[in-house]
Amino acid sequence: MGQERSRKGKHFLFRIACCVGICLGLCGCVHSYNQWRGAQGLGEAKALMSTGHYSASEKRALRVLEAYPGTLGDEALFLMGLIYANPKNPTADCEKSKAFFEKVVTQYPESLRAEEAALWSLILARSLANEKETSELQKKVRALEQTSEARGKKLKQLQEELEGKQKEIVEHREEVSQLQGRVSELETQLAKFKNIDLTIEQKKRATAP
Repeated sequence: MGQERSRKGKHFLFRIACCVGICLGLCGCVHSYNQWRGAQGLGEAKALMSTGHYSASEKRALRVLEAYPGTLGDEALFLMGLIYANPKNPTADCEKSKAFFEKVVTQYPESLRAEEAALWSLILARSLANEKETSELQKKVRALEQTSEARGKKLKQLQEELEGKQKEIVEHREEVSQLQGRVSELETQLAKFKNIDLTIEQKKRATAP
């Protein structure tokens, strides 16, 4: 009796072990299937990006991130970083790209993508700093150009005023010259009149008794 119970117990444990093994096997298969589906989704996202369908690529990568954050989240985030870093993308945005790469580094520090993402983040940070500096320089150049233009207009205005004054001076000099000529004529006539008066006076004296 004892041996029979022992055999039944062993069979029962064996069945349980088989059930557990089957469950683990099924779980492993489901996990592998999910992993395959996630990888397939990433592959589709990469293909969409390579053909210029950036918006569709981002949406596909986002689905993978939401469905498999623990296993494929780093790859999905890294891909979205590449999408926004691509200069051919009409909606390229260095700030967004940098944010995705930083999430890879902070949320998945053990990922094989972490080091590469950190490098991308550093490059983009430098690029943003250069863009900001360039923008500031362009503003200064425009301000100087506006100042130079305003000064040029003011200088032109002053030159025109100077030319007008010089013209007035020439006209005044001509008027003065004409007046001087008229004065000389009047002085000559006056001298003639004096001579005539003097002659008449002398004749009166000569004929006087």
